[in-house]
Amino acid sequence: MISTSPMLDASAPAESGRGPLARAALIRAGVQVFGENSLASATTREIAQLAGQNISAIAYYFGNKEGLYFAVAHHISDTLVARLGPLLDEIEIQLGQGPSEPESYLALFGRLIGASLSTYQEMLAVTSIVVKEQMHPTQAFDILYEGCLERLHQVGARLIEAYTGDTPGQQETVVRFHALLGQSLAFRFARETIVRRAGWADIGPEQVELIERVVTEQVCDALRGLRWRHLGAHQH
Repeated sequence: MISTSPMLDASAPAESGRGPLARAALIRAGVQVFGENSLASATTREIAQLAGQNISAIAYYFGNKEGLYFAVAHHISDTLVARLGPLLDEIEIQLGQGPSEPESYLALFGRLIGASLSTYQEMLAVTSIVVKEQMHPTQAFDILYEGCLERLHQVGARLIEAYTGDTPGQQETVVRFHALLGQSLAFRFARETIVRRAGWADIGPEQVELIERVVTEQVCDALRGLRWRHLGAHQH
């Protein structure tokens, strides 16, 4: 893995109390620029200008452009963990306590899918980077997967198993969770289509509330159908 540790050389900017702020500014600028461009086409000059930093700061803090890209991936992973982590903790505690009322698992699943929705404008660059890594994975995808995506998938599949009574660890359950999660992700990956089709100027709080309600209803209805089918199969 390429190191993201500072490279001390004659061209490096002097360290000061502003160091963490400069590094954070470069990462924020990197999210925007890498979101709009590929890793190959993004330029360090554009990132440095957007961050208000000297271009040598990228080499100092991250080693090179790839090092900055990996730092951006860590930042995205941390952002997702901050958003989903507390709920994932709550779900894992509930699952660890043994069998519970089926509706409690269903309610948790609805909350998990709702929390996965993120349709605001500021998340578009993040979404763009994640989509690129899904389609053409690099080392950055390992960072995203191991940092958050794997746990999200594992917990979601366990919730489906707990609610429906399916046998744990089936590949079919993994696919089912991915399919259900996709109903939430569609509003990030295909955001502009729903904005135009619904005649919205943008997606604000009112639109997010509507999307979350509809998506949650659909995924919960799908899980009810799975549970009904599973119980019916065991009655014959």
